[in-house]
This record gives sequence, C-alpha cells and structure tokens, in this order.
Amino acid sequence: MSLPPVTNSNLDLLEARLGANWAAIRKARGDSAIRRDELDELFRTRNSPDTSVVVFGSVARMEVTSSSDLDWILLIDGSSIPEHEIQQGEIQSTLLSKDLVAPGTSGVFGKMVGSHSIIHHIGGEDDLNSNTTRRVLLLLESLPIGNREAYDRVRRQILRRYLEDDRGLLYSSGDVRIPRFLLNDLTRYWRTITVDFVYKQVAESDKKWALRNAKLRMSRKLIFAAGMLHCFFCHLDASAEQAREALKAPGRDVSLLTAYLEQQLSLEILAKACIQQTIETKTAHDIFDNYDRFLGILDDPNKRDELTKARTHEDLRDSKAWNEVREVSRPFHDGLVALFLNDDKELKELTMKYGVF
Repeated sequence: MSLPPVTNSNLDLLEARLGANWAAIRKARGDSAIRRDELDELFRTRNSPDTSVVVFGSVARMEVTSSSDLDWILLIDGSSIPEHEIQQGEIQSTLLSKDLVAPGTSGVFGKMVGSHSIIHHIGGEDDLNSNTTRRVLLLLESLPIGNREAYDRVRRQILRRYLEDDRGLLYSSGDVRIPRFLLNDLTRYWRTITVDFVYKQVAESDKKWALRNAKLRMSRKLIFAAGMLHCFFCHLDASAEQAREALKAPGRDVSLLTAYLEQQLSLEILAKACIQQTIETKTAHDIFDNYDRFLGILDDPNKRDELTKARTHEDLRDSKAWNEVREVSRPFHDGLVALFLNDDKELKELTMKYGVF
C-alpha cells in the first residue's frame, strides 16, 4: 500500500530549486510510508467490495510524526447488515492491539459510516458538521487500507455531485471553469472548524487547546489552501485542459474533471503552485521552511507533550513549544497570503473573484 519513494515530485523540485533542506518533511514522508505498510499488513486480507477501512489526517497527508493519532472509519457503500458492527469492533481491536493512537472523542471517526448521507446530504439541515467533515476529508486527506472499491466509488460519486449540480460550471458562457459548489463547501468546512475550535475551547475546558490551535494554524489551514488551489488549478493547470473542454462540449462530461480532482496533493500542490505560477522565493520559503519546522515540533515528544498539557494562559506564556508554534505560524500565514493575493496575478484574481465573494 505504501507509495514508492517520491522522485522528482514538485516538493523535491522546489526544495532543490530553493536550496532548502526540509528534513522534517522528508522524515515525515518516510515515517508515513512505514505506517502505511503497517496498516496494509493489518488489513490486507479484507476483501469486502461494499466496505473500505479509511484513515485520515497525517497518514493520508504523508506527515506522520511521533504520537500521531489515527482517525478512521469503516465506510459502507451497500446494504446495511449486522456483520458491519462486528467488522467495526474488529477494526478497533486490531488497531488497539498495535498501540495505534485512537481517534478523539468527537464521534466523527472510529465508527462505521454509510455512504448515503455523505453523497446526498450536501447542504441543508441534514448535512451535520460530522457529515461535512467526513465528506471533505474523504476528498482532501484520506487513504483506503485493504480493499478500496467502496472508497473509490464513494469519492467519485461525491465529486460527481459537486460537478453535475454546479450549473455555473457546466453552462457558463465564459472561459473560466472553477468548481464553485465544491470550493464553497471547502470554504464552509474551513470556517466551521475555526468556529468549532472556540466551541471546544469552552466545552472541553481548554483540553489540548494549544495542540489544537497549532494544528488549526498549520495543518488544517494547509489542507484548506490545498483544496482551494486544486479548484483554481481546474482552470490554470495545462493537464486539466481536456477536462475543461469536455465541460464545454455537448453532453457536459464531468468524468475527466472528476478524475483530475480525485488526486490528493496537500503540500505537493502548494509546491506545484510555487513552481508553475509567478511566486516569489520568499513566499515559498515562508510556507515550506516553516511547515518543516512545524512538523519538527510535532515530532519532538517533549514539545508535543508540552503542547498537549498546556491549558492556561500561564502555561502558554511559559511554553517554549508554544512560542515556537507562534514563530512558525505567522510567516506560514503570511506566505499563504502572498501566494493567493500578492505574487501571482492569476491566483489573485481567482481568489478575489471566487475565494472571497
């Protein structure tokens, strides 16, 4: 299941071009490949075509660090049967037996989830925060373990909904083809987790506040930026040209654009933007140098433990790890602002027209 060593990826090319040394990013990719192999070994015998074990977060993004948790679901795409509950219990037991860190207590992960609500409840009263979270993360940072048939079907159908229900995408008289229905839902998800962060701060009495805040400033912001770029690249990327033309032709075929959007890129697509668009060297350094430092902080057991335990303002004031997070998150944020709004004319115009209003 693990990917072969990445050679000549956009990330590698950008690192070489900048003369940078992103050791923490490389280490996280290596550790992620090991973790993927471990998970594949645990679930390689699962062959049910109507279910897939799906993991999220750092494993899917290739950013595993020490004490990374493991968010997962048993994705069901078929008739509901009693055996699914048995499978859920077996997955829990298997992961716990290997001391893999369990999902949080939010109830979003660590359970069986049917495909119907994920595909059909996009917006409206039935699209609960948990449903939105699973759907968006299935697209942006997920990985099937073992049999992937159900996983691939569900992701493809989600994307079909976003594209086929987007009349502006299919019938616009202009040349720009941005999947706004999808982009708006990604934006809604980002705003939802920022609001929920404050809710959890009160509801959970600041438990793990500093660690959650660090992830919000960095990894959560990263996946939103990557998702927004992916939508913009539907218009900008030369490799998506055939997909764009298929949308304009009779029949309005979305299959090529669906296949394009099925890719999950995270840091890769930010590196691609820095290479292909007119992006300043300082901007690329601000984004990637500081994300590398962030992964290094999370990979340090003492610093991660310090962030996990920090709960009061006094804890934060005296925490060296928290001060390091602040030091890296500010230029990282500034780098993203420059990427989308300052350096490149095309990205600025798309961000102002589609990403803001």
